[in-house]
Amino acid sequence: MSDASPTRRTRLRIDPFWAYMAVISGWFVSFGLQTTLFPGVISFTLEESPARLGIAQAALTAPMLFLLPIAGVVAERADRRSLLLGFHLLAGLATALLTLSLFAGFLSYEGLIAYALVVGLAGAFVLPARDSAINGVTRVNQRLGRGMSLQRAIVFASLVQFAAQITGMALGFLASQIGPAPLFAVQALVVVLGGLAALAMPKLPRPRPSGEPVLAALAEGIRTVITSPIIWPMTAIMIAVGALVVGGGFFVIIPVLVRDVFDAGYATLSTLMVMFWLGALASNIVLARLPLIERPGRTLMIVQSLAAIMLGCLVLETSLPVLYGIVFAWGLAGGVAMSLSRSLVQENAPKRQIARVMSVYQLGLFGGMPAGAVIMGYVVEAFGPRMSALIPAGGILAVLVIIVLTTPVLKVRRADPT
Repeated sequence: MSDASPTRRTRLRIDPFWAYMAVISGWFVSFGLQTTLFPGVISFTLEESPARLGIAQAALTAPMLFLLPIAGVVAERADRRSLLLGFHLLAGLATALLTLSLFAGFLSYEGLIAYALVVGLAGAFVLPARDSAINGVTRVNQRLGRGMSLQRAIVFASLVQFAAQITGMALGFLASQIGPAPLFAVQALVVVLGGLAALAMPKLPRPRPSGEPVLAALAEGIRTVITSPIIWPMTAIMIAVGALVVGGGFFVIIPVLVRDVFDAGYATLSTLMVMFWLGALASNIVLARLPLIERPGRTLMIVQSLAAIMLGCLVLETSLPVLYGIVFAWGLAGGVAMSLSRSLVQENAPKRQIARVMSVYQLGLFGGMPAGAVIMGYVVEAFGPRMSALIPAGGILAVLVIIVLTTPVLKVRRADPT
């Protein structure tokens, strides 16, 4: 008895929710750095074409297209702490090797592709393990008397995510002074520390072994998504956002706009990315302080439409300060849309299928990115970054109109009762 008591007291001193926040912070500070450094090295150091930039950016998410659904089933059956630790370490190793190649002067386009594929593979397993853990972590905190509703927990997690990404992107500003190599070293260290934080998370319950084959479990998760009148529209939106907004807008249009239109480099790319995520952070701070949204579907359609309009404004021949304002407004709307979409899926997914459902949902986002990045790379090369912005903006608006006309998304009410 005396042996167990200190262990129990030690565990109670570690807030499970903050351990989980540390995992999120480690991954997204690293991700924020990568968002600036990776396209910067391709565009500013190697001076590759928009088409080659699109192909390289696609390599970052291509593994998710094939692995995310299976990774969701694995996340349900394995210890999520071990998954998070192992794949954070894998991403850290890939980043460390890229750092060494930069310091040694062996940087190549092919080496960047290899790095991107390994980091994409790690991300495919990290995402469902992390996203499915928030339900269990929230329930553990509720039992400890520090509970909050799932919607608020997701909004808070989004705040931490956005703040971490902003920190990483802001650090990317230093690449214009000290070069990208030292910052890739920082990225490797931070992602490893985030993985180590997973060891402080509580051991979350897993479904009892059912003997169900992995592919059968995967098929069941896909059926759940397709047959749900709420989850399927959210996934369809994520497919469009992944292909058009992230793959086209962030991965290709913004870096080429910075280089070819404004004749700028790492500092401008970094601050533009920071402006978007500052907008997302600000809107989620407001969202966290407001009463819970009773009709999240309707609100989501409004803010997603505003985000698409802001993306379309990139076509305007504006000054750089005005561009910062457009990107900030884009982030304001996009931040709310991301949080509401994710909470709708979390609230409406069957409890025993959360990981696999979230993996299919995330597959929409990350599965759309490779195709969007490759296609928009060639589009931007042909029409320039400004005119090309009309394609993702118009595409998103068209998808939203179809969803409003064919699904009950405007009538969806909050499902989380607490």
